[in-house]
Amino acid sequence: MARQGYGKLSNGFHSNTKVLKLQRMRPSALGVYCMAISFCSDVLNDGVMSEDDVIYQLNATEEDIEALIKVGMFERSDDGSYRIHDYLSHQSSREQVETRAEGARNRKRKQRSEADVTPESRWDETNVTSMSRRDNSNVTPESRWDSLTKNQEPITNNQKNSSNEEFSLPQTPSQAEGAAESADEDYPIEFEQFWQTYPRKTGKRKAFEAWRKARRKTNNTFLIAKASRYAADPNREPGYTLTPANWLDGEHWDDDPLPAKPEPTARPSPSAWNRSQANQDMNAALIAHYAAEEAAENQSREGVLTC
Repeated sequence: MARQGYGKLSNGFHSNTKVLKLQRMRPSALGVYCMAISFCSDVLNDGVMSEDDVIYQLNATEEDIEALIKVGMFERSDDGSYRIHDYLSHQSSREQVETRAEGARNRKRKQRSEADVTPESRWDETNVTSMSRRDNSNVTPESRWDSLTKNQEPITNNQKNSSNEEFSLPQTPSQAEGAAESADEDYPIEFEQFWQTYPRKTGKRKAFEAWRKARRKTNNTFLIAKASRYAADPNREPGYTLTPANWLDGEHWDDDPLPAKPEPTARPSPSAWNRSQANQDMNAALIAHYAAEEAAENQSREGVLTC
């Protein structure tokens, strides 16, 4: 599932000198560049891609990559990764996207909390406040002091705790749902990208813990690329697909592609079986016929010899 949003191309893209050179030199590389803009905008990598990203995600050939580097639209780093030239000059950075997303989540939380306040609760709160003000207006400083000092006893910590417990309010269903939703929002964006790519959605919390361990051994872009290849493998059986936690804990991202499925053995058609059975019946009848003739001939010979 792709992230909502857009990668951007300027209106002058069609007339850019580098673009025109690339179009003449290697037209397929121009498609790879557009795919790279979309991919980087989706996974929020600030325009930096690993070699696996370029080969498996963008399906780029060596000729495409060399053409992009030659015109200056791709840059190769010493560690083997690739960078889109001036990516952050035209596209949103990861920090900008996450800041906007966090602002949207805060607005939703505020809307939900406001929606939980019913007109009745507002009315009760208003009445309690106004009644409290009226009662306090009739209390003089002397009477307030008398009520505080008269028959006053020290309050222990246990009494304080019991008082707090007595007036604590239970959590409402809407608050519980909000807590569950906020727990779902605790997953980082990188894990959500992996979760949406992996072909089996089972045990998200366990998968998250396994993903955190796997991130100590490899990067998330590599995991997403391998999970995408596993999902697209035509030899993968849905009923035997590993859970994401088992796939990560077992480091199955290093596995070779699954072996090809064996060709199904052709079974004889009913008509062919019927013909075979008919031939067997005919042969049995002929054998019985010849056996009868032979028996009759032997009997005839025995009669001649007896005479």
